[in-house]
Amino acid sequence: MTEWTTGTNLAIALAAFLLGWYVIGLYINRRRAGQLVRQVRDSIQQFEGAATIRWIGRSAFRIEADKLQAPLTTLGVSLLLEPRETFLLWIVGRWSGRRDWLMVSVTLNGPVKGAFEAYHPKRRGAMDSAREIRSLGWQTAASPGRPEVLCAAPGPDGRALAQEVLSALRGVEVWQVRVRNKAPQLTISLPVPASETRVPLPVFPLEPQLANLILARGAA
Repeated sequence: MTEWTTGTNLAIALAAFLLGWYVIGLYINRRRAGQLVRQVRDSIQQFEGAATIRWIGRSAFRIEADKLQAPLTTLGVSLLLEPRETFLLWIVGRWSGRRDWLMVSVTLNGPVKGAFEAYHPKRRGAMDSAREIRSLGWQTAASPGRPEVLCAAPGPDGRALAQEVLSALRGVEVWQVRVRNKAPQLTISLPVPASETRVPLPVFPLEPQLANLILARGAA
């Protein structure tokens, strides 16, 4: 009887803990989502144009903007929050290095010459990048100056472009950078730590510079 009572008490305590964690985590994620929406909205105002926002459940949103200033034409921003309301998923995510995940996709106003895929093999999106590289038959190597990032390209032009783009992103932690010759030509995936409160977020002021760098290769 004592063992039964102890087991029941432990089960009740665990259930209460998980329920409390869920309520607190949900509250934190709601606040975090509101903060990041404001940060992203204020960050993209520099590009002018018209923007729309779409919520995807409680833990993700997407902002799309078009009619932007050259050299950009459209911009898509997706954000997925950590699963803070689910204790086990949050612990596993933290252990594997997951954080709030921002993905910025840009369509440029000119042709792009050269392509590459750069990604962190232990972060979100790595499996998709590795699968894409295998399907294209590209060779993978460590990125100069960023040994934690793997890079693949179809030839020397793509590798040179990758080095220039990653150099321009110096100081910004990135999980994935992709350049293609079709829209969206530039995609950047990166974490947004809770300590990051700057407006604009550092990646956004770099977008026109990166676009001009990529387009200059296409015009050469």
